Amino acid sequence: MNASIKKMRGIAVFDMEIVGDYSVVAKIESSLKDWAEQFVKDNGNPQKGISGLTVVGHQAAMTDRRGDKTGPVEKIVFRN
Repeated sequence: MNASIKKMRGIAVFDMEIVGDYSVVAKIESSLKDWAEQFVKDNGNPQKGISGLTVVGHQAAMTDRRGDKTGPVEKIVFRN
């Protein structure tokens, strides 16, 4: 890697409000996972997709909503 090029990280956040039961949530979660798989196929391979982009992982998960809104992405704390 060129020393003047900095390695960067990108995340995507969709803050959704879903009215429905867990079957609706499961359909949306499945759709997001399918979308992520297609994004990786289209863009995540350095030889095939966007130059300089390698998708190192992806995931989609839904949970009960707590609070009215999500704060800025810069302040989200990701825990393992």
